[in-house]
Order: sequence, then C-alpha cells, then structure tokens
Amino acid sequence: MRTEPDTILIVEDDVFISMDAADSVSKAGANVVTTETVRDALEFLDNGRVTAAILDFQVLDGVVTPVVERLRSAGIPYRVVSGTPAQEIIALGIPADRIVSKPADYFKIFVSLINDRPWASLRATN
Repeated sequence: MRTEPDTILIVEDDVFISMDAADSVSKAGANVVTTETVRDALEFLDNGRVTAAILDFQVLDGVVTPVVERLRSAGIPYRVVSGTPAQEIIALGIPADRIVSKPADYFKIFVSLINDRPWASLRATN
C-alpha cells in the first residue's frame, strides 16, 4: 500500500528563513506548504491536510496563536520558532516545550515533531 508523504505547514514571513526551513524539511522527505500570514495558514488548514507545523510566532498579520489553537484542537503537533522571548510566548498559552529559539535547526525541529507521536496516528482516515 502506497501512502503519500507527510505534509508540514511552515508559517514564516522572512523569505530566507522560510526557504531554509522548507529545504530542510523537504530533504527529510516531507511535502512542505509555506505561508507568510495567520490568515493564509488558517485558510490552508480549512482546505488542506497537514501532519505537523512549524510556526514563526510573529508574522505579517500578527501572532500565530489562532493557528496554534486550530492545530491543538485537531491534535496536530507543532513548534513555535521565534526570536521573541519565550516568556512572552508562554504568557499567551503556548507551552515552553513547544518553543524553539531562533536561529534554529529546522531538520532537528522536524525530528522533534516526528517524536511527538507516531505519524500513522496523525494521518487522517477517510
């Protein structure tokens, strides 16, 4: 039985960081979808299927807490990667173990997402 590769959503408004993250994750064999805004990320989550997400905390249209809430409710693992002090992010309800400081190694972040749960339990069933 052939399964499709996992899809990782990357929300990052710095084009160079986004390209680095996407390159690291795609080299690991996953499909990558990138967005620069909370609005676009939420729209993709409404219409697409993701296995996990890597989110910059502050993007063009605000902080990513609405995306985090959507991911949490769907049981999708995520990491918030940011230069913002961790205490500011934690104060908005994002657990410390989900926060990674910039600069970051996106391959290691991808591996940490894999270790959150077995991929098979994250795949949507039809």
